[in-house]
Amino acid sequence: MFNLFSIVKSLLKLVSVLSEWAKNRQLMKAGEAKAVNKGLVDAYKAIDRAKHAAANVDSKRLRDKYKRTP
Repeated sequence: MFNLFSIVKSLLKLVSVLSEWAKNRQLMKAGEAKAVNKGLVDAYKAIDRAKHAAANVDSKRLRDKYKRTP
């Protein structure tokens, strides 16, 4: 009888450890997905700012400003 109790107790402990591991793994994957998403959003925002800045550049004014004088 005591042996059966010990086996059941060990199995419950094993199930508890496995469920905790699965929970932590799921949380880590969710955090990783959020981090990747944030990185992509930040990259797209930076690209949009760069495109906007490039569109607002007056190339003639820049050419005249950095024109070499002989």
